Order: sequence, then C-alpha cells, then structure tokens
Amino acid sequence: MNKLIFMILILLITFGFFTKIECEDRIKNVSEQSKGNVSSEKVMSELSPILIYDEDDLLEISIEDVGKYHGDVCLCLTLAFRSIQFAISQLWQDEISKRGNFKIISACPTPGTKDCFEFITRVITRGEGNDFKLELPQGTDIENMISNNFTFLFIRKSTGDSIRIRTREELFPDRFFELRNIVKYGKTSTTEEEDNFWAIKRELKQKFMTLPAKDIFVFER
Repeated sequence: MNKLIFMILILLITFGFFTKIECEDRIKNVSEQSKGNVSSEKVMSELSPILIYDEDDLLEISIEDVGKYHGDVCLCLTLAFRSIQFAISQLWQDEISKRGNFKIISACPTPGTKDCFEFITRVITRGEGNDFKLELPQGTDIENMISNNFTFLFIRKSTGDSIRIRTREELFPDRFFELRNIVKYGKTSTTEEEDNFWAIKRELKQKFMTLPAKDIFVFER
C-alpha cells in the first residue's frame, strides 16, 4: 500500500514538473511574440509621415493611417508607402506636394499598393481617370507575380518630372514568389510551405520598414 502511494506521489510530481515547463514555454512564446509586435509598432511610429496638401489643407499621413484605411499594414502597403515617400523627396525635394499633382503608373496589382496610393493622393477617385494606370509585366497577374511587379512610375503633373522606382530584385529570397502562389492561390500547400512563406514575408516587411530607401530601390529620373 505504501509502495502504491509512493508511486502515485512520484507520478504527480513528474506531471507537475513537465506541466510547469510547458507553461513556461507558452509564456515565453507569448512574451517573444509580444516583443515582436511592440518592435514592429515602434518601427512604424518611427517612419516619417507624409506631408501633403489637399487643396488648402495640410495633411500629415502616417503609415498607420494608411493601414487603417486598408485594414492592415501589409508588405505591399509598406513598400508602396516607402516608394511614394521616396518619390516625393526626389520630385518635390523641400516643397510639399499636392494630392492633385500626381500621376502614377504601377506594375503591381495588389490591393495594398493601390489602397496606399489612393489614400495618400486620391489618384484613383479624384475624377481624372488617367492619373492612375496599371501596366503589368508580360505574363504576370495578381496570382503570378515577379520582382518587376514592384515597380512604380511617379509623375509630377505640373512640371512633367518623373521618377521610376523599382524594388531591388536581390531583396526577394529564392522561392518567395513560388511560395506566394502556392500558399495564397494554390489548391493545396504543406504546413512547411506555409510557415516558410509567412516567415519570409515577415522578414521582408521588416526590411522594407527599416532599410534606407537607397537599399530598397533602384531608380531613374
């Protein structure tokens, strides 16, 4: 009888020990995830807002503002925000741009890029239908994209000055676009493929948030 009680006590102690380890691991994972979220939020808050005139009203538009409009600060939105921010710095320099002074030709068909350009410039809905165009590289569409899809032409209408901005191809890891097609648009994908895709996407977004513009884009005036 005493032997049975002793064995039960040993089992209870062992169970309690491993339960504690499991709980500690869960707490650690949640803590690390929270730190990642805080870090991401901090990076977003450190990105300079875009100053732009809407008629006579001066607006200050942050990437968080654009994210609320789109529903998320996704990778494509982040890239579009950085690209128009860079275009303004080159085409307007020390001046403040006006919403109605943009024409944009985009090679990217994703909702994140279009929503970003629309929210900042109203280039799609302001009534001048030829101020925004999609011109996709041959053979590409929303489900089949390549690095050249992340190319944008910004035109300052009042002067005719323009800048073509292309995201550096080397920033996109091998298989990124293949995994994107499989995970987002394929009929089946493995857990490993899904995990790899979302991990790559998080890493890319972090780069687009933090790298200097010259390390993200190549451009020509």
